[in-house]
Amino acid sequence: MDNAYFALIDTSADGDTYAAQHATEGPWAVGLQHGGPPNALLVHTAEQLAAGQTGRADLRALRLAADFQRPVPVGDVTVTARVVRAARTVVLVDAAISAQGRECLTGRVWLVRTADTATIEPERVDLPGPPDGLAGVGADFPYGTSIEWRSVHGGLYEPGPALVWARPRIPVVEGFPLSTLQRAALIGDSASGVSAELDWRAWSFLNIDLDVHVAREMRGDWLLMDAITTLSATGAGLARSSLSDTGGALGTTAQTLVVEKRSTADA
Repeated sequence: MDNAYFALIDTSADGDTYAAQHATEGPWAVGLQHGGPPNALLVHTAEQLAAGQTGRADLRALRLAADFQRPVPVGDVTVTARVVRAARTVVLVDAAISAQGRECLTGRVWLVRTADTATIEPERVDLPGPPDGLAGVGADFPYGTSIEWRSVHGGLYEPGPALVWARPRIPVVEGFPLSTLQRAALIGDSASGVSAELDWRAWSFLNIDLDVHVAREMRGDWLLMDAITTLSATGAGLARSSLSDTGGALGTTAQTLVVEKRSTADA
């Protein structure tokens, strides 16, 4: 298995260039990335830029709003970012991923300063981690096998809502631990897959965006995703999930889906 999803190969004034590794490849087509790794790379870039420009160690990335301009290929990608706002309590970063001279993915990341508000935090309902012996979700493509899955119910080829535990086997970039928002983006983009209502062989339901919110830092490294897909009669859909960890409720994700009947050649 790859050591990370991305390997840094160049840093310049025009951005950081990474080689996307085989583990980024998704289920829809050979040579195209799953949405999780590039979204997590946006978060990584925003976290590094915010810390570097502000000199602060108290910032935590809590929200990602990302839009796909086009599919992200497996290959060399360049990431650019800029700080839009740096205030006392928050920092906002714009980031984008380009490949072959074309912008593929854009996103905004909000980082919030850490403060002690323990006295107003509701009592947590602790959850046990995933039990041994649970099945996976049937993810037999490179990104899918880079994640350790344990399904309470549901999976990629089992129509309907899903409740699955997941944790990445590798970091986004080697040498950098996964942050909470990186994990949530990396795994949360799979909500539309594990809760699919349609046959993958007959339909495509690509997401054009990913919205992720987390409320706090994770406890442990297992993320529990409670996902559901809602379809419409007009060629669109919405996949959403609630995220938890062993400390209880953690955050949410949402994805807008473009639903199409696949041709025989595609299937």
